[in-house]
Parts: sequence; structure tokens; C-alpha cells
Amino acid sequence: MDNYNGNNNYNNYNNNYNPNGQYNQYNNAGYQGNQPVGAPVGYPNGAPRQPQPQKPKSKFGIGLLVGVLITIAAVMLLAVLFVFIYFRGMRTGTREMDYQEKLDTIQTYLDMYYLGDVDDETLEDALAAGLLNGIGDKYAKYYSKEEFDALMEETSGSYGGIGISIIMNDDDKVEVYKVFDGSPAQEAGMQVKDLIVEADGVRDFEDIDELVSIVRGEQGTTVDIVISRDGKEIPMTVERRIIDMETVIYKMLDNKIGYIQLTEFDVISVDQFNNALDALESQGMESLILDLRDNPGGDYDTVIAMADRVLPEGKITTVVDKQGTEKTEYSDEENQIKIPMVVLINENSASASELFTGAIKDYGIATIVGETSYGKGIVQSIFRLEDGSGLKFTTEEYLTPEGNHINGIGVAPDVEVSIPEEAYEDGVITEEEDVQLQKAIEVLTK
Repeated sequence: MDNYNGNNNYNNYNNNYNPNGQYNQYNNAGYQGNQPVGAPVGYPNGAPRQPQPQKPKSKFGIGLLVGVLITIAAVMLLAVLFVFIYFRGMRTGTREMDYQEKLDTIQTYLDMYYLGDVDDETLEDALAAGLLNGIGDKYAKYYSKEEFDALMEETSGSYGGIGISIIMNDDDKVEVYKVFDGSPAQEAGMQVKDLIVEADGVRDFEDIDELVSIVRGEQGTTVDIVISRDGKEIPMTVERRIIDMETVIYKMLDNKIGYIQLTEFDVISVDQFNNALDALESQGMESLILDLRDNPGGDYDTVIAMADRVLPEGKITTVVDKQGTEKTEYSDEENQIKIPMVVLINENSASASELFTGAIKDYGIATIVGETSYGKGIVQSIFRLEDGSGLKFTTEEYLTPEGNHINGIGVAPDVEVSIPEEAYEDGVITEEEDVQLQKAIEVLTK
């Protein structure tokens, strides 16, 4: 859940370090034998024997000898080359190096010896991404300028895209879990539960962010997508349009039960939520179902503002940072909805949706129905760098009003209900098949 935008300076790595190690050089030295300077003056043992005729050497033996010599020479050459490759630049002994010195040294070696070309911008992005990957935070990420701009667009709630919401399922496949009404994706025939296996020729996406960066783009352009449905791959070309995300969907059910689905907590969600509540109240709403199933979270300030609309006066949450500093958010009860409520959650309800649900549960102002939530009780902050790139990593943990930890635990429902697998077979769950919704209605009408 992203909440803070900061402006941090970053270090520029200058390529000006000269290693002080010695390079080992290997020279081949020849040998000088002891040759006779002159011939002896006389022959003390009489005249020398005449040379005897010798049997000619076998050509096979000569060939074998030459072959052996060539083989030995080749092996020696390979050995010399291996030693040269392996020991080039080696220092004698070891010592501690801080990461700045190590990076500068690596850069120096690349500049001096690397046969290919190094793109400085690509290298800097890779170094920054590697640094974030190495801190052990699965939510940490480095964003290039283009990726960071897309992230800011996403959190605003408006973007150039095709009108779908996606998740990474249990099989690590990208799955469509929502298709917006009237969206380009719906017009192209995309359905809930479709698996996106290719986008503009790219397969095996590293993560959801990579796919999002491919699918989103300028209004009026198209993206070629291949989806998998029932084991068959289906290609489709989808036009990009400006999508104002429907993060809040509402309607009136029977018995004056208002129903509001919160898909994400984006900046535009506050106004959409207030408008939905006002509209349902004007229709005579007497009770309310808040559906946070599959809600992955979103903006911190947004969820605080929305929680203030349903909570009594008191704590909403407390966040604790690295230094142990606590910051508590409060509701004022001024515009509180005071009617019976049910909150629907499932295992994909995460982060901001858990903060929202955890506070409601602590105050006991609603019945929680569904499945235990994901268990992400930590906050990620966003930092924008001066070159337009950015960072995201975990900075705080949040607690419920009663001080309960959620991270790795989740929020447990008061009434546990799971939707059977067969309900998903046709890709659409009707209200009758939605046993969690039916249980919520039952709780409010009994």
C-alpha cells in the first residue's frame, strides 16, 4: 500500500577508480643448451669409427611423434590461455570492500576490458533494481522513469488502457479477474478467468507490472494480446482508450439493502464512494453490504478518508516506522453511516482493504463474512528521484485500532463462507451462485 511521495537524492557512480593491484604476466622463456665450442685436436683412441648405415625411420613413427608433439603444444597453449583468463587482474590476498568501492572497481574493469558496449542508462537501472532486489523486501521495486510515470497514472485512477483488472493466480499465471463494462477488453471478447499468455509478442512476464507496462499506452493505439481459455490460445487486438477506473460499483438490492463493491483504493475512489453512499441513501437504504473481495489495496490517504465515513469517533489505525515512531489516524464521526453492515472479504483482500476491515471489526459495527484476508499489514512508501525514476519499499507496519497485527496473519471473518470451485466454471458468478453474498443478505435480513 503506497502512501508517501518523497524526493531523495541518489549517488552518481563516477568511473574514476584506478585499481592498485598488479596484473600477473606469463612469459615463455627458452632454454640455451651447452654446445661444444670447438672440435678436439686429436683422437686419443685412434681414428674415429666410420658411421654405420642406419635403418630408415618409419613414416608412421615420425607422424605419431609429430602428432604427439602438436597435441602437447596445444594442451600447453590452452593451459597458458586458461591461466591468463583466470588470473587477469587478480590481486594477492583479500580485503574488505564497501559496495561503493566495489561498484567503482567493477566499472573500471568493464571500461578497460569488456569487449562489448555498455549503455550507462541501462547499467544504472540494473544496478538500482539489483539494490532493491537485494534488501529482502518482496514489495520493494525500482521504477525507471517510464515505469514510474505509469505507476503515478495508475494510482490516479485514470490511464490509457484496455479496461481489465488482473491478478497473479496460484499457478503464477496472469489471470483476468475483472472486465470493465463497456471497455475495449469487453468489446474484444475478453472474459473473467482468461489467462493472458502474451502481449505484443512478449511471453513469460517477470511480474504483473511488466505486463501492465506493455498493455497500457497512448489512447487510440492497439495492443496484440493472446489469452488462454479452456486450454486454447485465442489472439485478439485491443484498442487502448482513456479508462476512468470504476473503483466503486453500487446498486440497491431487495429489502432496501445497499451494495457497494470497492475494487481498489485509488485517489478517485473517495469521491466515488461518497457519491455511492449518497445515492443509496436517497433511495432509502436501510442496511449496507461493503464488498472488498479481491481488493488488493491502494492509496493510504484514500482508505483513511473512506474509513472515516463508516467508523465512529476514535482510532482508524496506527502506523509504526523503523525508529518505532507511531502515527495514529482518527475518525471524527461527523459523517458516519449508522446502519447495519456486512463486509465481504476473501483471500485476495489485501493491504488497505485489510486496514479498512480490521478497523470495522475492532469496533464491532459490522459482520465480516467470507474468508481470511491476505495478510499484508505493512505500508510501502514511494520516493521519486531527480531523474524521474522512483523507488518503493516497506517503511511502516500498521495496527488495527485495538493494536492487532495483521501482517502475515490477515483478518479472520466472523462468518466463514467459501464459494465452491464449480461456480467459476463458466467464468461468471451469478448472485445465486455467490454464496458469500447470499450469506451477507441473510445476516442483514434475519
